[in-house]
Amino acid sequence: MKRWILSLALVCATSVWAAPEWVRGEITKLAPEKAQVTLKHEAMKSMGMDAMTMPYKVTNASVLKGFKPGDTVRFTVKMQGDAMLIESLEHAK
Repeated sequence: MKRWILSLALVCATSVWAAPEWVRGEITKLAPEKAQVTLKHEAMKSMGMDAMTMPYKVTNASVLKGFKPGDTVRFTVKMQGDAMLIESLEHAK
């Protein structure tokens, strides 16, 4: 029983502290006035999403400075209510 509880605690701890999934994509449209970016991206395993093109809100419009349509990027997302929000966005290397 103690082993089972320890195993469960370890699984829970690693899922809570797991690093966010970085996803690669391409910017197809920027709308800084809406704090929004449209991305054509690869599948997001952690979100159970196939590859697709869709708009995302960003935490702050200033995150979009230095980007333009056609840029290859990598990003992380988080759930905020029922919407997905870009948490980090950077040029892909």
